[in-house]
Amino acid sequence: MNFSVIRDEDLDELGVELWDLSSNMKSLTGASVVFLKGKPVNKDPEEIAKILDRRNIWQGILEFDPSWRFSREVARFRKKQKFFRVHFIKPAEIEKLNLSQKNVYHRFRRAVLERSVEVLWIRSLPGIDEEDLVKRLEKAIPGKLVSFPPPPEEEPSFPRIVPLILLVFLIAIYHPVLAILSMLFLFFDKNLMVSYLGILGTLAIYDLAKRKRVLTILGFLALSLLVNLSLSDFYHLNQISEFRGVKLSLVLLPLFIFFKGLYRERKNWRKFLPFLLILIPVGIYYILRSGNFGWVSSFERNFRDFLESILWIRPRFKEILAFPFFLTLKHFEKYRWFFIVEAFGSIALVSMFNTFCHIKAPIFVSLYRTALSLGISIPLAFIIRKILKRL
Repeated sequence: MNFSVIRDEDLDELGVELWDLSSNMKSLTGASVVFLKGKPVNKDPEEIAKILDRRNIWQGILEFDPSWRFSREVARFRKKQKFFRVHFIKPAEIEKLNLSQKNVYHRFRRAVLERSVEVLWIRSLPGIDEEDLVKRLEKAIPGKLVSFPPPPEEEPSFPRIVPLILLVFLIAIYHPVLAILSMLFLFFDKNLMVSYLGILGTLAIYDLAKRKRVLTILGFLALSLLVNLSLSDFYHLNQISEFRGVKLSLVLLPLFIFFKGLYRERKNWRKFLPFLLILIPVGIYYILRSGNFGWVSSFERNFRDFLESILWIRPRFKEILAFPFFLTLKHFEKYRWFFIVEAFGSIALVSMFNTFCHIKAPIFVSLYRTALSLGISIPLAFIIRKILKRL
């Protein structure tokens, strides 16, 4: 979780060159570091990788920039592992999003703690005290500020075949056929095999253990940890590669439960039509909000920052809302619309799984976030249980 901080006035001194990929090739004379930015036009990532390697240049990959995907392709082609991720805030964002000093601080802090970003590029931002920002970041993440440029994160020394074998065995306990079929992926793509086991594993574990709430949560936690450890290689840890099927993993189980329940109640399906009209837009919003690109209101942003200031890491709202219903499912079984509550409760499980699919996040952060969500949800589950018993 080491990170460096640079400011606009440091760029020339540190030999940082900004290369707009929508323009022609830059000379890069005297550059020791290049930040690729902008939308690439007629650029070959392999060719750029060769140029950077030949000149022994460090590469900065800008988060949430049009160059993001292209820059990662360049890094994948490089022979030298001389690249790092950069988080920055554009001056225009301050006014557009109404960001305060506190908002900016939490955004940079979040980049390091939750995504292990190596470089924070603090630009000249209107109304933002840069000196105070750096001091607060150094205090919040003590002992982790290093000189620029920081090296990328190294992969752990343990053989990743071990968690992969354990992952296959875990799935075999719940669904042997899925585990056997996963062997086919060994001839094509090991990473795809992990995605296959992880995504379909959510169905297998839930289907077998759903009436035993604690065992279901433990099964999902074991699945999540083994998927994370199986993908903890250099490129996943540095976000050059990512878990494939993130969106699918979030919707497959809830949709499976919902349509399975709807099929059981097919004779009365018209009664559930109002629910469908509500659930479709809610489901679309749920998918769009998953990840780092969803729109966030100023109120929600400030509330998130407040939670982070007192809890260190913010728990996921989806889990806080859904876990109480998952934990109290047996109290809803008498209702015909039970499957709707069950589908909603399962969102907590797939959200927990999704947390560990972000390999770049330190694993202890993912564990702490999950523990927080459960710690808040359990008292809420008791309240729901009390209410239902009185009905």
